[in-house]
This record gives sequence, structure tokens and C-alpha cells, in this order.
Amino acid sequence: RMDRFDCCGWLHIVLSCQPQEALIRLKHDEHIAYTDIELPDHWKEYIKDHARTQTPGEVKTHGKQVTDTGLPYRSKAVYYYWHVISKTEWRRADDPLESARRFIEENGDEYQVKLMDVKAALATKVLAFQVVDFVKEWAEHTQELAMDSTWNTNGANFEVFATVAEAQGSGIPLAFLLILTSPEAASGAKQDVLENFLGEVKKLGMDPEYTLTDKDWSEINAMHATWPNAKHQLCFWHALRALKQRLAKTKEHPAHYDVESACCEFSFIKNNFLPEMQRHRVFRSSKCRCTARIRYEEKRRLPVLSSLPIMHLFAKHASQHSLLPEQHGQPRTASEIRRDAVTEMYFHCERNHLPEVWAYLWTSWYSPSRWTLWARSANSRSIPCKWTTMMVEALWRNIKRLVLHMYNRPPVDLATYAIITKAIP
Repeated sequence: RMDRFDCCGWLHIVLSCQPQEALIRLKHDEHIAYTDIELPDHWKEYIKDHARTQTPGEVKTHGKQVTDTGLPYRSKAVYYYWHVISKTEWRRADDPLESARRFIEENGDEYQVKLMDVKAALATKVLAFQVVDFVKEWAEHTQELAMDSTWNTNGANFEVFATVAEAQGSGIPLAFLLILTSPEAASGAKQDVLENFLGEVKKLGMDPEYTLTDKDWSEINAMHATWPNAKHQLCFWHALRALKQRLAKTKEHPAHYDVESACCEFSFIKNNFLPEMQRHRVFRSSKCRCTARIRYEEKRRLPVLSSLPIMHLFAKHASQHSLLPEQHGQPRTASEIRRDAVTEMYFHCERNHLPEVWAYLWTSWYSPSRWTLWARSANSRSIPCKWTTMMVEALWRNIKRLVLHMYNRPPVDLATYAIITKAIP
């Protein structure tokens, strides 16, 4: 965009008494000449020849390398012309989702991808495909399968899921799912689609011993429904971050603490070690209509010095396993590891007068149903190689930072084209 300045210009028009005559005077001071920002013809030809192999960002970078003087045209001009030329490669229909589906159907053999029969729930849009050669070579050998999603990959706001198998320390992407959930969709629509998607993944021959996700309950429940015998491993990084964020909150009360079940399982837990909200209960009588007001003391933020020991204990309890040697030389069973972990965490909270923290820890992490989600010791048969979803995050980092950042909010068919042709190794 050119610099703006006062040109001192004016236009004066005087109509004559004679018909079809007028006196026009125009004053306009000289200024900097306009710069032609249209793409030169030789660069248009270059984009035509390289639209299939280079992204707009790579074309612009090449232009800077071969030109000594500054380029007069902007990156948007390169992107626009590349977008017009490359449409012949990835645009197959006016509807972007249908266009992406047709591209996979027509070019699946060339790029080793294939559509998957995943049904969309009501008020959702779905596109799923598998990487054929990866599935053929590794599906039946998958012992650990991770699934995670990412946003901001396309202009239509589709959420993109990927299932990635652990292969000798690396991650192999096996299948992708793009889903758009509208506000009118039912509460369990996303989970239904994920179960359908994972069901199709299971048909490809995958029977993992471990499944990994973040704290999204729709992902966790879908994994459980598809592979009920597999040990689900919650991503340790997400778990530790959730714990840290919860300990830093000041005004939120923990969910209802089932002290009876805790005392029934462990006799050392005191039934009067309760959060403030559960120590003061308001009982309503059918004969009394008076209003009762109870003042609660405002709880301060948990100091960093108090939260760090809790996080260290949590990390230690997550890492312990019956197959790992103990310091004293005597192995412990899975039940003994959990008993000792609950004991250690409970007495730490009791000594430091942290009933709200203990109520949160038991309800969200140390109760029987939650313990199996994040503790590696819950499966005594083996130890997983991965205990985070970082191999999926690495895939998203590669797609976003190396590929999709070169496109300006691409439509879903262009985003699918970029993932298939640029991101999949």
C-alpha cells in the first residue's frame, strides 16, 4: 500500500448557458508514481509449472532468492494466482467437503489413501480416510494407539482427528477424521462419530494393548467402547497440566466427594475430613419456609510451595509399576501400589489441612474408576513405551508449521489436499 499524503487537489465545474458545455478545472500536485504490483508474466508461468510441487510460501521464497531487488508484489498476489492455477489439482466440486471426498476417490491409488465408511451423526459433517500403505504394513503390529485432535487447520472450522500407532519410538499416522459439529447436534453426537470411526479402524486389523488420548471424555469413551480390553492411558502431560491448573484456581469448589466409598475402601481415611461445602449442609424441611444464609470463608490460592509436592507425588504415582524394581528390593502388586499412593497423598493433604484438595484428588484421580485411566501400574502385564500423546502432537506441529501455515485459511478440500500430498511422509 502506497504512502498517503495531501495532494492539494481540487475539481471545479462551471456549467455554461450553452447546452452540453461545461468549464472544468482540475488541480492535482505531483506525487510518487504508482507501483505496478501485478505479477509479471514470467512469474505466472513459474507458478503454472510449479503449482503442483510448491506452496505459495515456497514460490515467494524462491522469488526472493533469485531477485536482487525487492519484489514489488505482495504475498497475497502470489497466493491468489497460485490458488487460481492449483484449483485444477484439488477442486472437484463446489461443495468443499464433497470436493475433498472426490479427490480421494480419484487420486487414492497415487497417494495411497482410501475413504472410510464413517457415518455422520445428525447435524454433523464427516470425512474419514486411511493411509493404505501404513495400514498394510503396521496395523496388525500396533501395540499402542494414540488419538488426538487439532483445530485451526481450515477455514470451515473442521476438527481434525488422527490415529497414530507407536512404531519403535516413532509415530505412524494410520487414519484421519474431519468432523464439523453444529450447535444443533445432540450432546453425544461427537462421541457417536468417534466410535464409528474407531470401529472402522478396528476392522483394519488393529487390536492395541494400550490406547492413549487427552482428557476429552468423548475420546476416552470411544476408545473404551471400541477396545474394552485395552488399557487406556491418559496423556501424562495433559493430566499434569490439568492438576496444575486446578490447584491454581481460587473460587471453584471440588465436585461432590463420596467420603463413604473412600472410607469403605481405606480405613485410615477420616469421614470428617471434608471440604467446607460438605461440612455445612442446609437441611430443608417441608414445614419450614425460612431462608438460611451460611457464610463460607474464602479459600486462598494454594501456594506454589504447597502445590509442588502434590505434583511431585502425582508424577511419582503415575510412573510406578509392579514390573519396575523398588528401592528396597521387594516388588509390589498393582493393588499395593495404589494403596500406598492413596495413603501417601491422603496423609500429605491431612497434615497440610487441605481437605478441598484431597476431595478433588480422590474424585478426579485416585478413586477406583479414575485410577485406571492415568496410572501405569493399573496394567500389571506390561509397561507402555508411550505415556503421552506427543507423537500425535508432533504430527500436528508438522502439518501446521511446515505445511498449512503457507496457506491462508484454506477450504477443507485444500487442507485435505495439503495433508495428503505434503504432510503424510
